[in-house]
Amino acid sequence: MMSAQLQEQQRQQQEQEATQPNALATPVATGSSSLDASLTAHAAGVGLSQVSSSYLTNRASESDSPYVRLHASTPVAWQLLDDATLERAKAESKPIFMHIGFLADHQCRLTTQDSFSNPQVAALLNDAFIPIIIDREERPDLDTIYQNYSEAVNATGGWPLNLILTPDLYPIFGGTYWPGPGTDHSLSMAGGGERDSSSGAAIDIEELCIDFLAISKKVLGYWQEQQERCRKEALETQSKLLDFAQEGVLWQDPTKEPQGAQEQAAAPARDITKQLADLTGEGGQVRCTQSQLLGSNLPLQGSPQPRTAVLSSAAEIAGTADLDLDQVEEAVDRIAKMYDQVNGGFGTPKFPTPARLSFLLRLSQFPKEVTDVVGEEETAYGTTMALQTLRKIRDGGLRDHVGCGFMRFSVTSDWGMPHFEKMVGENALLLGVFLDAWLATSGSDDNTGKKKKDPERLKLSDEFADVVLELGDYLTDPAIRKDQGQSDGHAFITSEAADSLYKKGDENSLREGAYYLWTRREFDDVIAGKGGASQQHESAIAAAYWDVRPDGNIPREQDPYDEFINQNVLNATKADLGEISKHAGVPLVEAERIIAAAKEKLRSHREKERGRPARDEKVVVNINGMVISSLARTAAAIKKVDSERSTKYLEAAKEAAKFIKERLWLDDERQPGRKVLRRFYFERPSKTVGFADDYAFLIEGLLDLYETTLDKVWLDWAKELQDTQTSIFYDPRSSSSSGTPSPNSRQAFTGGFYSTELPTVSHTILRLKSGMDKTQPSTNGVSAMNLFRLGTLLNQQSYVTQAKETVIAFEAEILQYPWLFVSLLTGVVTARLGVKVVEFVNTGGDDDVQRAEYYTSPRAQASALCLVDSKVEDFKDSE
Repeated sequence: MMSAQLQEQQRQQQEQEATQPNALATPVATGSSSLDASLTAHAAGVGLSQVSSSYLTNRASESDSPYVRLHASTPVAWQLLDDATLERAKAESKPIFMHIGFLADHQCRLTTQDSFSNPQVAALLNDAFIPIIIDREERPDLDTIYQNYSEAVNATGGWPLNLILTPDLYPIFGGTYWPGPGTDHSLSMAGGGERDSSSGAAIDIEELCIDFLAISKKVLGYWQEQQERCRKEALETQSKLLDFAQEGVLWQDPTKEPQGAQEQAAAPARDITKQLADLTGEGGQVRCTQSQLLGSNLPLQGSPQPRTAVLSSAAEIAGTADLDLDQVEEAVDRIAKMYDQVNGGFGTPKFPTPARLSFLLRLSQFPKEVTDVVGEEETAYGTTMALQTLRKIRDGGLRDHVGCGFMRFSVTSDWGMPHFEKMVGENALLLGVFLDAWLATSGSDDNTGKKKKDPERLKLSDEFADVVLELGDYLTDPAIRKDQGQSDGHAFITSEAADSLYKKGDENSLREGAYYLWTRREFDDVIAGKGGASQQHESAIAAAYWDVRPDGNIPREQDPYDEFINQNVLNATKADLGEISKHAGVPLVEAERIIAAAKEKLRSHREKERGRPARDEKVVVNINGMVISSLARTAAAIKKVDSERSTKYLEAAKEAAKFIKERLWLDDERQPGRKVLRRFYFERPSKTVGFADDYAFLIEGLLDLYETTLDKVWLDWAKELQDTQTSIFYDPRSSSSSGTPSPNSRQAFTGGFYSTELPTVSHTILRLKSGMDKTQPSTNGVSAMNLFRLGTLLNQQSYVTQAKETVIAFEAEILQYPWLFVSLLTGVVTARLGVKVVEFVNTGGDDDVQRAEYYTSPRAQASALCLVDSKVEDFKDSE
C-alpha cells in the first residue's frame, strides 16, 4: 500500500488533471512557429490537427515503481522502457525524452508539479517525443550511464536527470533541473547555461536557458532540422561514454607484447577517470610512488589460524600485481590534502561519504605493516579526519535533532543547510561508520583508535553511542521497517521525501523541509508555551544550543526565492553546552536536562501538528542488505550494554532477510532451474531483476547476520547468492593458454563484476563495472571483501582467487587515483596481509572472550569468525 500522503498527492494531481485539457493525444506540427501555435491552441483547449498515426497513452500505472506510478495522473503520456517503446521511437523517427528521478527529491517533485503537469509541456512531449520515465532506484544502471554523460558534458550531475536521446538511446542533450514554464525558478536559468553535448559550444542563454519548455523546443528544432548530423554526433558522444565504461577493463596479460590499439583504447579511459576526478574535486596532479613489488600476484599472507593457512598457498594469478600498500599511503596523503580542517568533510556540497570515513577509521585497525608504510602520524591523522567529520555530521544540520536519522547532504561547507530527503541506505551505512567510531574510541583516552582489548569497555555514555542507538532506532521504526501486510513480515523501505505539508490537513502546496524547520516564535511557543520566566529561560538556552534565531539561520544566498524566510535548521555545530550553561547561570547537568526536555516537546509537537514526509515504500534489495549488515553488527556489539535494543535490531535484520528470501529470491523465468533476485518489492515483486549491487550488499548483510547468530542458514544462502552473482555478472579473467573470445565492449575478460547482466533491452545500453566509491561503497569493493570472507569461512580457495582477480581488475585506476577506490584498497590490504580470523569453540553461551572481542572490534581488513567445530566439507572445492 502507498502511504497516506502519497495517495493524497495522487488525489490532488487527479483533481488538477480533471480541470486541464486532455494532453495525451495531441500531435505537433514541424517548425518553430507551427509548434508555438499548436501549443497555444492546446493550452486554450482547442483541438490540434490530427496527423499522428496513433496516439500514446500514459503507461505509468503499469510500472512496479511508486515514483513512476505517481506520474500516471499527469498529462504526459509516459512510456516504459521496453522493446515496444524503442521500436515505436525508431518507426516514428522521434527522439526519446527520458526523465530519471526518485520520489524523495525536492526538485523531482517540482519538475512533476511545474513541468509534467503543464499542458504545453505535456503536448510537446507527447507529440514530438517518446517520453520515458525511469526510477533511478529501479534502474541504477541507466542512471549511472547518463550521470556520467551529464558530468562529462555539463560538469554537473544529479536529479532529476532530463535527457533527450536518439531512438537508439544515444544522448543528444541532457541536464538536471529545468524549471517549469512561468515559475520563479525559471528566471534563474538565464544566468547559467547548458552545453551542446557534441560540440561543447554554449547555446544562446536567452534563447535556451529559460525553462523546461524552451529547452525542449530548442533541442527538438535541432533534431528536426539536422537529424542526420544529430544522429552522427550522438553516436560520437556514445563512443565517449564508452570510455567511461572502461573502468575495470584495462588489464593486459603481461606475457604478451603491448598492442597499440589496446594502449590507445586504455589512454582515453584513464583521461576520463582523471576528468571525473577533477569534476568531483578530487583530481589534479597525481604524485607517483615507487611500488615495492612483492611478486606477480597478491598473495594472502600472515594468516594466523591453521584452518585458513591453506589460503596462503593460492595458485598464481596471471596479472601485473603492482598494487601494494604504497597505494594506501598515497590515498591517505591525497585525502588529507582535500580535507576541510575547519568544517570536516571534503569539498562543497558536503556528502557524508561513508566509504571514505570507514577507510580512514580502518587505518589504525589494519595490521602494523600498514602503519609502517603510511606512517604513524599519518595514520593517526586519518583517524582524526574521520572522527572530526563524524562530529560535524552528528552536530550539524544533516541530523534530525528532534527525531532520528540523517539527511542526504549539505549544500553548504559547514553542514548547515541540508537537502532534506532521508535515504535509508545512506543511514544504514552511517550506522556502520558511527558504530566503528564508537568501538574505536571506547576505552581510549586519546581517541586515536588504539583501544583497550576489553569487550566490557563499551558504555552507553561513550561518545557516539547515542548516535548509534538513535540510528538503530530510526531504522527499526515502524515508518521505516514497514509491515508488508498479511504474513509477509517486515522489511525496510527506501526513503523519506524532502517535502511535506507544514500542517496536517493543510491544502496548500508541499514545502521543502517543512517537517524539520522552525521559526523562533514557534520554537519558543512549543518549549515555553505560556509559562513564566523560567520556561522562557529554558527556551533561550535551547535556542542558543541549536542556533535558532528570530530572523532564521539559513544563509540568504541559499534562499533565492524567499522560501525559508525566518526559518531555522536545528544545528549544534557551534554549540558548547558548557559555555552556554555558564552564560545562562545553570549547572551543566541542568542544561543537559533542558535540552533533552526541549527535544521531547519539539518531537511531540511535530508528530501531532505536522504531516510526516511521504515515503518511498518499495523494498530494494541492496538497501535492505545495507540495513541488515549494520543492524546485525550493532546488535552483536551492544548485547552486553543494551540487550533489549540488541534483540530488537537483530530480529529486524533477520525478518528482512527472511522477507527477501521468500518474496524476492525467485525462479528465473528465463532459465529454468535457477533462482535470481528481483530488484525490489512494492505490492508485488518487480519485473526488474537484481543488479550486482543487490547481490553484493545482501551477501555482506547475510555474512554479518551469520556471524552474529551462528545460524548456518544465512551462510548457506550467502554462498548460493555468491555463486549466482558470479554466474550472472562476473567477467572471467582471460588466460593466455585458454581459448577465451576476444574482448568486446560488453565482456572484457579482465576479472571483476559488471553491474548488469550481459543481455539487455538494447545493445546501446553500456555495461559498466563499479569500482569507484561514491555515496555508497563500490559493488566490486564490497564483492571482493565478501569473497575473502566466504573463502575463509568455507575454506574454499576459489573464492579467494576470485577476490584477488576482482581487486586486480581495477589495478590501472587504483594506481593512478587510489583515493577514489578506497573500498578496493581494503581488498589490497587483505590480499597482502591476510584475512583477520578469530576461531572459537561454540559452547552455547555468550561468555566467549574471543567472540565478544570480535563483535566489539571496529572493521579493518576482511575478517571471519570461525567455529573450530563447524563442518565445511560440503562447501569445499571439488577435487
